[in-house]
This record gives sequence, structure tokens and C-alpha cells, in this order.
Amino acid sequence: MMRPLQSFLPVIGLLALALAWGPALAHKGSDAYLDVQQLESATPGTGDFKLLLAVAIRDLDLVVPIDANADARVTWGEARAATPQVLALLNATAQLDALSAPAQGPSTVAAVPGECRLDWQADGLERRSDGVYFRAAARARCPAGPALLLNYVLLKDQDSTHRLLVAGRIKGNDLLSTVSPQQGSLVLRPAADAATSAMAGAQSASPSGRWPALRDYFSLGMHHLLQGYDHLAFLLALVLPLQLSLRRQPHRTFPFGTPAGGVAAFATAPSAAYANRATWLALLRTVTAFTLGHSITLMLATFGLTQASPAWVEPVIAMSIVVTALLNLRPVPWIRMDVLALLFGLVHGFGFAGLLLEAAAPDGLLPWALSGFNLGVEAGQLAAVLGWVMVSQALVGRPWYHRVVVRGGSLVLIVLASWWFWQRVS
Repeated sequence: MMRPLQSFLPVIGLLALALAWGPALAHKGSDAYLDVQQLESATPGTGDFKLLLAVAIRDLDLVVPIDANADARVTWGEARAATPQVLALLNATAQLDALSAPAQGPSTVAAVPGECRLDWQADGLERRSDGVYFRAAARARCPAGPALLLNYVLLKDQDSTHRLLVAGRIKGNDLLSTVSPQQGSLVLRPAADAATSAMAGAQSASPSGRWPALRDYFSLGMHHLLQGYDHLAFLLALVLPLQLSLRRQPHRTFPFGTPAGGVAAFATAPSAAYANRATWLALLRTVTAFTLGHSITLMLATFGLTQASPAWVEPVIAMSIVVTALLNLRPVPWIRMDVLALLFGLVHGFGFAGLLLEAAAPDGLLPWALSGFNLGVEAGQLAAVLGWVMVSQALVGRPWYHRVVVRGGSLVLIVLASWWFWQRVS
């Protein structure tokens, strides 16, 4: 009887290790923020720009040893001492280039030497929902004709999940986009001539406009969901008790005719090894309720109609995993899981809204960013559930499924979520 449990202990251990390595804060990965504003220029044929960049201290510490004594607490003195190194890092990894067609032909574009060079200067520290950020400011004067390209490779070798969220206003157009260090560049302003603009756009599409905002924030929402380890843990707690088989119940045949008493005499209770309509409907109700819950608060918080402090939202998100997993161990007849998913979904929605609020999307593009982000979250959620369904096919219908997968998995989730809760309240 212990053999199934022993065989799945490594699986449970790997699940615990993978989730424990996840970030402690839900839905908040490695993000930096850039605000770009075009100013009135006193020099004809040029454009003046003001840029404000905010990067998390914890992210910079991966490259520059800001936490000198490694006590996991960065003091103002440590941040001030590391400022020259941080500015040198930003000058090397976050720059503007003006692109123009070279003299030898229009088939390629090249950076204009010395144009738009940024010299980042320290602009203090600021606190955001997930910690303290180092803020740097820079100004640039760029020629009006060439395309304006942002080159960003910060943390390229240290964190593949890092994203830069770009917002602002250039040439009277709202700007909203994202770029990763792996992408490396983003066109902030297309060139005045169509040929150069098209070639610059081949490196990255211009971010101004509704559809680019919808597209970029769809990708961001999906990325954010799949990096939200505690959100995934909550989904897992919801679906663990459901044996979601894809196999159809085989039809019984009687080679010598229908036996006495009819087919009903041979009817048996449906096996969990085969697809069960009621189980799939329970999954649909639960996931739909959770989607509705977090969509409501995501929308309300993004438009400023309500607000919630991360100080209580983040611990409650962790506690939602504990409560759901406990109900897997000790079900309460009058508690419906779809209603529970709806209520906890309202709290998770505040967690999602934190990123959109801090991205400071322009008002004209905010509805498109919200729509894209929410659709991306749902796409990521669907991918996660489908992934579990496929992985669990080797487990459903086994006599030890409830004992090993449901009870064992729920115990692991309780331990992990309790640790996350303690981290967030301490």
C-alpha cells in the first residue's frame, strides 16, 4: 500500500522545491519602469526628451553588490555608496540611438554617432508595492528625422523574466509598450522617411497606438500569470480534487445477446479513470468563477474606482491557498468551491492590478492595456489548467489518487503557502 506514496514522494518534493524558489510576492516579477516625455525644443530640427527610469534594488543587486554586508536589508548608506556603479551599469545597458539610412544605400539603417546619448543621473529612491526602487533621470537632444531606438539589455544574463514597462508621450502620441533584455530594442519614434521607418520597425514595432498596447500587454499578462507562483498554486489547489480524465468510457458488448435483466443489470458506477461530464462542468464553473472575480477587481482598481493595500492583499492571497488546500483535506459540505474561487478571485485581482497601476499607462491607452493584460492572464490561466490536465492523465483513476495526489499535494501547498504568508506579514 505504501508503494504509490513512495514512488510519488520525489514528485511532491520537486513541486515543493520549484514553488519555494518562486518569488515571495504574487504576480510581481522582475519589472522596471521607464517614463519618456518629449519636451518643447528651442532648437529647430531637434527633439528634447526627458526620461525617468526606476529599477528595483533587489534586481540591481544581482549585478552590482548594493547589499554590501549581505544581510538582505539595503540601507541608504549602502545605496549611496553603490550609486556610481549603478549609474555606470545603466549607462551601459539603457541607451537611445537615432537611426538613419547610411550613405551607401537604403537597405540598412545605422546609428548616428554621438546622437541622443544618455547620461543617467541619480534621482533618489522610491517605494513601490514590491519594494524599494532606484530612480535615475536623463535628458537627450535627438535629431527630428531619424527613428528613435531604445536599447535595453539590463539583466540580460541574470534574469530572463525581466521586463521594462515603457510609458509616456512623444510627438503628441501616447506611448505604451514593453521590452525584454532578450529583445534588446524598442522603436520609440518612427523615422520621418518611410524607408528608414520600415527598416527600424523590423527590429521592433512602434509602440504608439491601441493595437500595439493590446498586443504588448497581452504578452505581459500571460508572462505575469505564468510567473505568479502563488497564483498557479491556488489554481492547483482548486483542480487537485478533480480527476479530469480524457478517456471515454468503453461500451460493453454482449456477443451472445443481451443477458437476462437487460444491460442495466450490468451497469456500474462511472469510473474516475474515464471522462465524467459532471467533473468537467465543475472545472468550468470553478475556473469561470475565479476569472470573473479577479477580472472585476482588476478593472475597478485599474480605473481607480477602488483600491487595496498590498500589505493585506498579498498575505490574503497566500492564505487563499491554505484555505483551499485545507478544504481538500477536510471538505465542508456547505462550502461550494466555485463560490470560494469567486471570493478569493476578487483578492487576486488586486494583486494583478498592482502592475498596471505602477506602469502608469496613459489614459488614452489604459482601456486597451487593461483588456490585453486581462486576456493575457486568462490565456496563461488556460495554459496552466490544460498543462495540469495533460500531466495528470497518468494519475487519474488510480486507487491511490486521492491519498497521494490530493492529500499529499494539498499538504505541500499548505506548507508553502504558510511560508509565503509568514514572509509577507513579517
